[in-house]
Amino acid sequence: MPEFTDSEIPPTDGLFPIRHVCAETGINPVTLRAWERRYGLIRPLRTPKGHRLYSSDDIARIRRILSLLDEGVAVSQVGRVLQHDLHGSGPNGHDPLATPGTSRLDERAPAVQGGIAPHVLDPLSQALLDATRELSTVQLERAHARLVMRHGWEGVHEKAFLETHTALRDQARHDPTGEARLAVFAAWAVASLTEQLRSALLLCEGPPSPCLVLGVGHRRIEGLLVLLASARQGLRLLPLQDVITAPAMQALTGHLHSPAIIIHAASRSVHDNDIERLHRLLSEDGVPAYLSGSGASGLAGLNTPRQLITLPANPLDAADTLSRQLLDSRVP
Repeated sequence: MPEFTDSEIPPTDGLFPIRHVCAETGINPVTLRAWERRYGLIRPLRTPKGHRLYSSDDIARIRRILSLLDEGVAVSQVGRVLQHDLHGSGPNGHDPLATPGTSRLDERAPAVQGGIAPHVLDPLSQALLDATRELSTVQLERAHARLVMRHGWEGVHEKAFLETHTALRDQARHDPTGEARLAVFAAWAVASLTEQLRSALLLCEGPPSPCLVLGVGHRRIEGLLVLLASARQGLRLLPLQDVITAPAMQALTGHLHSPAIIIHAASRSVHDNDIERLHRLLSEDGVPAYLSGSGASGLAGLNTPRQLITLPANPLDAADTLSRQLLDSRVP
């Protein structure tokens, strides 16, 4: 029996391979996979060998997403608009991701009256969130493993980690149990994301960019998501643990031919001595510095000959911007 790649398998039973979908809609396959992995906007079926197959409803949904992006809707907000399409003024009120007879998770939510639908957790995010109720990293690992078995590594996208973290962080502000759930989730998520980042970087090429994720505990999660989402787009990074001196960074970036450095800082979790060293580092001339996190605005105001670029607040949007700028700047 012939072996096919993801883009070569033939159409069958009203389902189409990624090659057919990209030719029909004009979307880049890398972008389409990113929508699936990071944002959960599309969930194709899979063959027993893991190849993606898209339905006509999937293709219609892709066209709608492209239209929204052309209208200026941020990709991180597209999911909410699609929910509004489903429960508000969308065509036929039909959800392409919840077609009867498929193996996809039920994403139905209560209808709303007008306006943008309230935020509804992605089913994968909800599965991780539910697993935190046991206050056990073992249960989280098992839940994550079940999701990976069902949806594949690319199916368990970064958005699931981000949404779970955001939901728990909000609960932790007013609920001691929520605070405990956040602490357990952070312990597991930081280790999991670090391992995923290590694996993703093995597939990246080109000169690496040194990067720092400053902060402790759960505040490291968003920084790791910026790096992981960037690495999965092919951006090669060199994660560092310490803020080094400006001469040391100059030597490092010069030796590696690094196009930039990346710094993620959560303002309320960075030690004073790290801030002082970071200010000295950024105050010296050198390659551009990309800044993300809630502490980025404070760093961006430094008076320095170095170019400082502030990334979007949403970690996944930050990764998209970072990857696009640095990958597009490579000389062919």
